[in-house]
Amino acid sequence: FPSGISPTVCQMRSAGVSLRLSVPVDSCLVMRKQCPNCGYPVQTCLCHAVQPVTNYTEVIILQHPKESRHAKNTVRLLNLALSNITVIRGKLAVDFTELEQYLRADPKPTAVFYPAEQSTEFSHGAEKASARIKRAIFIDASWKQAYGIWQNNAWLNRYPFFKLPLHQSGQYTIRNSDLEYSFSTLEAVAYTLASLEQLDPAPLLRLLNTLTAQWQRFLPQRD
Repeated sequence: FPSGISPTVCQMRSAGVSLRLSVPVDSCLVMRKQCPNCGYPVQTCLCHAVQPVTNYTEVIILQHPKESRHAKNTVRLLNLALSNITVIRGKLAVDFTELEQYLRADPKPTAVFYPAEQSTEFSHGAEKASARIKRAIFIDASWKQAYGIWQNNAWLNRYPFFKLPLHQSGQYTIRNSDLEYSFSTLEAVAYTLASLEQLDPAPLLRLLNTLTAQWQRFLPQRD
């Protein structure tokens, strides 16, 4: 991890979202108990599904504080699997002062992966042009929150922006969105690393699918 920047692992206070579902009281009590390794409730522990992934591209996540508390946030999964990842919580430029200083002191080729208007689609041509990228920055937040982080941090515009092609579809079905480029942060990172360093996305996507399956066990059944 960058010197002077502490990696942040999302912490779930309890299974707050699951408490609103049709789950027996005794199950809720168990759900409050967290696995000491993965941090998820013991009934949805994901340790068995974590396959360590060695990534050479430096992954930096700018995470909105509210997103860090979301029970279905996927950055927690990335923290469990990736070898080279730093997560920094914040909204305003002052929250990322140390990061900005770090990036200036270590000016390796960097890109921001966010679907802004000026973003270049990660097509085959763009992948060749981005072959030099050694550091990838992502924003982990709702669409409105992510836009706010971008607008409040003009320093991000020093770097080229990329977005995933629309023919790639998101698999994260427990958090729905009708917007284009609707990928979970895990999917965005997995597909980006696959392009940048030909890293197999399957271990990360399987971990995401396991999380989805675990959550669906507690969703009310529909006729």
